[in-house]
Amino acid sequence: MLLAIGGCGALLLHPRIQGARWVARVTESRNNLKQIGLAAHNYHDVYRVLPPGGTFAEDGTPHHSWQTRLLPYLDSSPLYSKIDFDRPWTAPTNEEPFSTDYPIFLNPCEPHPEPINGYAASQYAGNSQLLRRNGELAIPDIRDGTSNTVLAGEVGSGFKAWGDPTNTRDPSAGIGQSAEQFGSSVLPRVMFLMVDGSVRATSPNIDPKILKAISTPDGHEDISDESW
Repeated sequence: MLLAIGGCGALLLHPRIQGARWVARVTESRNNLKQIGLAAHNYHDVYRVLPPGGTFAEDGTPHHSWQTRLLPYLDSSPLYSKIDFDRPWTAPTNEEPFSTDYPIFLNPCEPHPEPINGYAASQYAGNSQLLRRNGELAIPDIRDGTSNTVLAGEVGSGFKAWGDPTNTRDPSAGIGQSAEQFGSSVLPRVMFLMVDGSVRATSPNIDPKILKAISTPDGHEDISDESW
Protein backbone atom coordinates (compact mmCIF):
# COMPACT_ATOMS: atom_id res chain seq x y z
CA MET A 1 0.00 0.00 0.00
CA LEU A 2 1.37 3.39 -0.99
CA LEU A 3 0.82 6.50 1.09
CA ALA A 4 1.02 9.97 -0.41
CA ILE A 5 2.48 12.45 2.06
CA GLY A 6 2.85 16.08 1.04
CA GLY A 7 5.24 18.82 2.12
CA CYS A 8 8.15 18.23 4.44
CA GLY A 9 6.45 15.17 5.91
CA ALA A 10 7.54 13.17 2.85
CA LEU A 11 11.17 13.96 3.59
CA LEU A 12 10.93 12.20 6.93
CA LEU A 13 10.35 8.84 5.21
CA HIS A 14 13.86 8.41 3.86
CA PRO A 15 16.99 9.59 5.68
CA ARG A 16 18.92 10.03 2.43
CA ILE A 17 16.61 12.80 1.26
CA GLN A 18 16.35 14.73 4.49
CA GLY A 19 19.44 16.95 4.57
CA ALA A 20 19.54 19.54 1.81
CA ARG A 21 15.88 19.32 0.77
CA TRP A 22 14.71 19.65 4.34
CA VAL A 23 16.91 22.67 4.96
CA ALA A 24 15.80 24.23 1.66
CA ARG A 25 12.13 24.04 2.56
CA VAL A 26 12.65 25.36 6.06
CA THR A 27 14.72 28.18 4.56
CA GLU A 28 11.95 28.91 2.06
CA SER A 29 9.37 29.24 4.83
CA ARG A 30 11.74 31.55 6.70
CA ASN A 31 12.16 33.61 3.55
CA ASN A 32 8.38 33.79 3.06
CA LEU A 33 8.08 35.27 6.54
CA LYS A 34 10.93 37.69 5.87
CA GLN A 35 9.21 38.89 2.68
CA ILE A 36 5.98 39.38 4.61
CA GLY A 37 7.92 41.38 7.19
CA LEU A 38 9.56 43.56 4.55
CA ALA A 39 6.17 44.16 2.93
CA ALA A 40 4.73 45.22 6.28
CA HIS A 41 7.55 47.73 6.72
CA ASN A 42 7.04 49.09 3.21
CA TYR A 43 3.32 49.43 3.95
CA HIS A 44 4.24 51.29 7.14
CA ASP A 45 6.55 53.61 5.17
CA VAL A 46 3.56 54.64 3.05
CA TYR A 47 0.75 54.79 5.63
CA ARG A 48 2.78 55.34 8.83
CA VAL A 49 0.93 52.41 10.43
CA LEU A 50 0.87 48.63 10.09
CA PRO A 51 -2.14 47.14 8.29
CA PRO A 52 -5.18 46.27 10.39
CA GLY A 53 -5.59 42.59 11.14
CA GLY A 54 -8.90 42.79 9.32
CA THR A 55 -11.40 45.43 8.30
CA PHE A 56 -15.06 45.05 9.19
CA ALA A 57 -18.13 47.13 8.39
CA GLU A 58 -20.18 48.72 11.18
CA ASP A 59 -22.62 45.81 11.00
CA GLY A 60 -19.75 43.35 11.47
CA THR A 61 -19.49 42.24 7.84
CA PRO A 62 -15.89 41.10 7.23
CA HIS A 63 -14.19 43.02 4.43
CA HIS A 64 -10.44 42.53 3.95
CA SER A 65 -7.37 41.03 5.60
CA TRP A 66 -3.91 42.22 6.55
CA GLN A 67 -2.42 39.89 3.94
CA THR A 68 -4.53 41.43 1.20
CA ARG A 69 -3.24 44.88 2.14
CA LEU A 70 0.34 43.69 1.71
CA LEU A 71 -0.04 42.40 -1.86
CA PRO A 72 1.30 45.56 -3.59
CA TYR A 73 4.44 45.30 -1.44
CA LEU A 74 4.92 41.64 -2.37
CA ASP A 75 5.21 42.39 -6.10
CA SER A 76 1.57 41.39 -6.58
CA SER A 77 -0.04 44.58 -7.81
CA PRO A 78 -1.82 42.75 -10.68
CA LEU A 79 -3.58 40.45 -8.22
CA TYR A 80 -4.30 43.36 -5.89
CA SER A 81 -5.82 45.39 -8.72
CA LYS A 82 -8.45 42.70 -9.31
CA ILE A 83 -9.89 43.14 -5.81
CA ASP A 84 -12.98 45.29 -5.30
CA PHE A 85 -12.35 46.91 -1.91
CA ASP A 86 -15.82 48.44 -1.90
CA ARG A 87 -17.24 44.95 -1.43
CA PRO A 88 -16.54 42.16 1.07
CA TRP A 89 -13.82 39.69 0.19
CA THR A 90 -16.48 36.98 -0.30
CA ALA A 91 -18.47 39.04 -2.81
CA PRO A 92 -18.89 37.31 -6.21
CA THR A 93 -16.79 40.02 -7.87
CA ASN A 94 -13.87 39.03 -5.65
CA GLU A 95 -14.09 35.29 -6.18
CA GLU A 96 -11.29 35.08 -8.77
CA PRO A 97 -8.49 36.86 -6.88
CA PHE A 98 -9.24 35.22 -3.55
CA SER A 99 -9.36 31.74 -5.01
CA THR A 100 -5.82 32.21 -6.33
CA ASP A 101 -3.03 30.40 -4.46
CA TYR A 102 -0.29 32.80 -3.47
CA PRO A 103 3.08 31.04 -2.93
CA ILE A 104 4.42 33.40 -0.27
CA PHE A 105 1.40 32.57 1.90
CA LEU A 106 2.07 28.82 1.62
CA ASN A 107 4.52 26.96 3.85
CA PRO A 108 6.57 24.41 1.85
CA CYS A 109 7.13 22.40 5.04
CA GLU A 110 3.41 21.63 5.29
CA PRO A 111 1.10 19.60 3.04
CA HIS A 112 -0.60 21.85 0.53
CA PRO A 113 -3.88 22.98 2.13
CA GLU A 114 -7.27 22.39 0.58
CA PRO A 115 -9.22 25.50 -0.43
CA ILE A 116 -11.34 27.01 2.32
CA ASN A 117 -14.87 27.07 0.92
CA GLY A 118 -13.32 27.60 -2.49
CA TYR A 119 -10.85 30.26 -1.36
CA ALA A 120 -7.06 29.88 -1.36
CA ALA A 121 -5.62 29.16 2.08
CA SER A 122 -2.77 30.71 4.02
CA GLN A 123 -0.36 28.78 6.24
CA TYR A 124 0.68 31.89 8.12
CA ALA A 125 -1.44 34.01 10.46
CA GLY A 126 -1.04 37.43 12.03
CA ASN A 127 -0.66 38.25 15.72
CA SER A 128 -4.13 39.30 16.86
CA GLN A 129 -2.69 41.38 19.69
CA LEU A 130 -0.77 43.49 17.19
CA LEU A 131 -2.80 43.35 13.95
CA ARG A 132 -6.14 44.26 15.43
CA ARG A 133 -9.67 44.37 14.08
CA ASN A 134 -10.08 47.75 12.35
CA GLY A 135 -6.94 48.81 14.21
CA GLU A 136 -3.83 50.49 12.85
CA LEU A 137 -0.75 50.50 15.05
CA ALA A 138 2.37 52.53 14.32
CA ILE A 139 5.77 50.95 14.90
CA PRO A 140 6.80 53.67 17.42
CA ASP A 141 3.82 52.56 19.53
CA ILE A 142 5.36 49.09 19.96
CA ARG A 143 7.03 49.99 23.23
CA ASP A 144 8.06 46.43 24.07
CA GLY A 145 10.50 46.59 21.15
CA THR A 146 10.15 45.42 17.57
CA SER A 147 12.54 42.52 18.15
CA ASN A 148 10.43 41.34 21.08
CA THR A 149 6.99 41.45 19.43
CA VAL A 150 5.47 38.88 17.06
CA LEU A 151 4.02 40.12 13.78
CA ALA A 152 3.01 36.76 12.28
CA GLY A 153 3.89 33.08 12.32
CA GLU A 154 3.42 29.59 10.94
CA VAL A 155 0.23 27.62 11.51
CA GLY A 156 -0.20 23.86 11.08
CA SER A 157 -3.98 23.45 11.35
CA GLY A 158 -7.25 25.32 11.21
CA PHE A 159 -6.15 27.19 8.11
CA LYS A 160 -8.03 30.23 6.89
CA ALA A 161 -8.03 31.91 3.50
CA TRP A 162 -5.41 34.58 2.98
CA GLY A 163 -8.21 36.98 2.13
CA ASP A 164 -10.07 36.27 5.36
CA PRO A 165 -9.91 39.24 7.76
CA THR A 166 -10.13 36.85 10.71
CA ASN A 167 -6.80 35.18 9.86
CA THR A 168 -5.09 36.18 13.10
CA ARG A 169 -4.24 34.23 16.26
CA ASP A 170 -2.99 35.04 19.73
CA PRO A 171 0.55 33.70 20.28
CA SER A 172 -0.06 33.62 24.03
CA ALA A 173 -2.58 30.79 23.44
CA GLY A 174 0.42 28.47 23.20
CA ILE A 175 2.08 26.51 20.40
CA GLY A 176 0.18 23.47 19.20
CA GLN A 177 -2.32 22.03 16.79
CA SER A 178 -5.58 23.71 17.71
CA ALA A 179 -7.20 26.20 15.34
CA GLU A 180 -6.41 28.99 17.81
CA GLN A 181 -2.68 28.30 18.05
CA PHE A 182 0.45 28.88 16.03
CA GLY A 183 2.38 25.71 15.28
CA SER A 184 3.53 23.12 12.75
CA SER A 185 2.00 19.78 11.84
CA VAL A 186 5.38 18.27 10.92
CA LEU A 187 8.04 20.01 13.01
CA PRO A 188 8.55 20.28 16.77
CA ARG A 189 8.80 24.03 16.57
CA VAL A 190 7.22 27.11 14.99
CA MET A 191 8.79 30.09 13.25
CA PHE A 192 7.66 33.55 14.27
CA LEU A 193 8.17 36.74 12.27
CA MET A 194 9.05 39.59 14.61
CA VAL A 195 8.14 43.20 13.88
CA ASP A 196 11.77 44.09 13.18
CA GLY A 197 11.75 41.60 10.29
CA SER A 198 13.75 38.89 12.00
CA VAL A 199 12.49 35.29 12.14
CA ARG A 200 12.87 33.17 15.26
CA ALA A 201 12.10 29.51 15.81
CA THR A 202 10.80 28.27 19.13
CA SER A 203 9.40 25.07 20.60
CA PRO A 204 6.09 24.31 22.29
CA ASN A 205 8.07 24.19 25.55
CA ILE A 206 8.72 27.93 25.55
CA ASP A 207 8.01 29.53 28.91
CA PRO A 208 4.37 30.77 28.80
CA LYS A 209 5.59 33.99 30.42
CA ILE A 210 7.87 34.69 27.45
CA LEU A 211 5.19 33.70 24.94
CA LYS A 212 2.79 36.15 26.53
CA ALA A 213 5.45 38.87 26.54
CA ILE A 214 6.27 38.54 22.83
CA SER A 215 2.56 38.60 21.98
CA THR A 216 1.88 42.10 23.32
CA PRO A 217 3.17 45.31 21.72
CA ASP A 218 2.93 47.40 24.87
CA GLY A 219 2.74 45.03 27.83
CA HIS A 220 5.89 46.37 29.51
CA GLU A 221 7.17 42.85 30.17
CA ASP A 222 10.91 42.54 30.73
CA ILE A 223 12.43 39.63 28.81
CA SER A 224 15.86 41.17 28.30
CA ASP A 225 17.52 38.43 30.33
CA GLU A 226 15.45 35.60 28.96
CA SER A 227 16.58 33.11 26.30
CA TRP A 228 13.98 31.63 23.98
